[in-house]
Amino acid sequence: MEKLKFKSVMFAMVLALLISCIPLNGFAEEDSLSKNIQKVKTLFKIGEEYEHFNKHQYDVFNGKNITNLSWSGQNRHISVDVDEEGNIIGYWKSEYSTDKNPRIYKFPKITKEQGEKAAKDFIKKLYPDILDKIKSRDEDELYSTYRKDNLREYGYSFMRIENDILFNENNVYIGVDNQTGEVTSFNINWEKDLEFPDAQGVISKEEAKKVYKNNIDLELLYKIKETDKDIKPYLGYNILDTDKTVDAKTKDILSTSYKSMYSIYGPISYQSMENMSIEEESKLIDSKKIISRKEAGGKILDTFKLGEEYEVNSHKLKGNKEKDIYIWEVMVMKQVGNHGSGTSATINAKTGEIIDFSDPGSWRTDEEKAKYSKEELLEKAKEIIKNNSPEKYNEVEYIEDENEDLIYGENNISNFLFIRKVNGVKVESNGFRIALSNVTGSVLSYNYNWSDLEFESPNNLIEKDKAKEILLEDGEFDLEYQIENKEKDKKNIKLVYDFRDKHLPVDAKKAEVIDNRKELEEKLAIKEYKDIENSFAKNQIQKLQNYIYLFQEDEFKPKQEITQKEFFQLLAQTKDIYYIYENQNRIYERFIHEGILKEEEKNMEAKVTREEAIMYIIRAFGQEPLDNIGDIYKLEFDDADKISTNLRGHIAIAKGLGIISEGRNFRPKDNLTREEAVVLIYNILNRDI
Repeated sequence: MEKLKFKSVMFAMVLALLISCIPLNGFAEEDSLSKNIQKVKTLFKIGEEYEHFNKHQYDVFNGKNITNLSWSGQNRHISVDVDEEGNIIGYWKSEYSTDKNPRIYKFPKITKEQGEKAAKDFIKKLYPDILDKIKSRDEDELYSTYRKDNLREYGYSFMRIENDILFNENNVYIGVDNQTGEVTSFNINWEKDLEFPDAQGVISKEEAKKVYKNNIDLELLYKIKETDKDIKPYLGYNILDTDKTVDAKTKDILSTSYKSMYSIYGPISYQSMENMSIEEESKLIDSKKIISRKEAGGKILDTFKLGEEYEVNSHKLKGNKEKDIYIWEVMVMKQVGNHGSGTSATINAKTGEIIDFSDPGSWRTDEEKAKYSKEELLEKAKEIIKNNSPEKYNEVEYIEDENEDLIYGENNISNFLFIRKVNGVKVESNGFRIALSNVTGSVLSYNYNWSDLEFESPNNLIEKDKAKEILLEDGEFDLEYQIENKEKDKKNIKLVYDFRDKHLPVDAKKAEVIDNRKELEEKLAIKEYKDIENSFAKNQIQKLQNYIYLFQEDEFKPKQEITQKEFFQLLAQTKDIYYIYENQNRIYERFIHEGILKEEEKNMEAKVTREEAIMYIIRAFGQEPLDNIGDIYKLEFDDADKISTNLRGHIAIAKGLGIISEGRNFRPKDNLTREEAVVLIYNILNRDI
């Protein structure tokens, strides 16, 4: 009995000792997480309507651990990122649209100024101490080339300011719903305990320009200029040292900015393709003009040695018949247990060359130990190119990516870039980029592009020094705080002059700066139509131009009958389809997928009748009435009997939404004019419902 008591006492002592040795970090972390969850729910008023909760952790590139908290309910979602110190660094709130309740935009109910106040109030709630250290940079200033007033939300960018000088690396971005004034997105990148040098004893911009000119180098490249219809090559000089800046106090040349590397991306011809029908596909395969579905899928599985857990899920043939270009889009799936993921790979359907691929299931290997050296993976990358495009392997040069450590350094990924050369000159965006896992040795991503162009010989070119003079002649230098790239983790902040237009090329034959932004700005600018003075839609045309793109021509032609593709270009912009003239095939794909257009109704150049226009609009609203009940709708137009029976419901719904107004006659069979189309679009955005 005494022995039993002794053993019991000893067991209790050992157990107590063991418990005392268990670290409390885990419990502390759980307690801290619970507090963060409650803090977030209270702060953002997350109620019972968000019935599902999930959390997960991930590492960002700077080694910090982030916890993501997310809540979802019926057609709604809130996601919040919290850092290790409990700071909220990201917030996103969204409501999903459905087929029965799609989102159709309206004109904003709040002004941009009201939206900015809401944004600043949100910042004050989370980070009250930084309000006097940020400066608003209007999104129009940042992206005026590419967007008009956003019908979805207002976007606000705030940059950190120290000593009245910009520090771009710390910033805040906020999105505000322009109907409700509610913040829908928030993201902050802000660092504490940074030391900023004062602004005393700064050299002039002219001095900085001289130092910069003497310490940068230019590189001759074959540049690619894309137009609306094709692409053309030209010889141009680019600044090689885009990371270089001038120390505003010492005149030293520093590396504080991001060094541009060669990108690999597909040409415009791949972006303007339409889906091929089964009949067209069969004809092309039977004539041996393209490879088959099976060959395309097998090419992906074999080239990247994908295992049994991978399978080809679907194929889609797309093409540009005018240019005789065809590609296969192949969906590759990876299944592990009950979980699966997929990605789309692209193959040149005529040559069988793989254009791009991304492994859907091998990216999360950063926590495992590397098993392959960079030299071994480089040889693997070379073999893949030799097997996929053997003739082109001898026409590329391997380029060491100087940004690799910054982008991939902590993720166990090796990235390899091979640039095409013609006449001894590198070709912009032509070549191969391959990322491989240091852990598994497998291909994580593969990108290939090769322009079928004629390249002029590099003769009669201006010298580099002349190109420098042309580029810097009217160039602006911005005084900014930037972090020195050398020992970047030490956050050594410098006051520097940075050349604003360092990414612009100089045409090596024409001796002029090539700035595509100007051309794009002119193309997308608000048109001063000279022929709308007597149009009944003049006011609607002028207001709409602040929000959507109308017609590309310099004349509006208000009385001209509108084509189907022109009408869809307008209607698409009332939904969440961004559009800048070229994406017609994409719009048609989307409209067919969403049931706005039936495949047999597709006819880009056809005229659109007034009743057909209403049919498409009501389908876009997800409100298409049932067939064969047209007689139950009472329409008070004198010519109501001329409206197609199956479209009477569409007309009645449009009238109820305020899209069409009162009038004696509807003229259902008349072709819609451009000015009438604009009034319909205006009424969609101006509705109350």
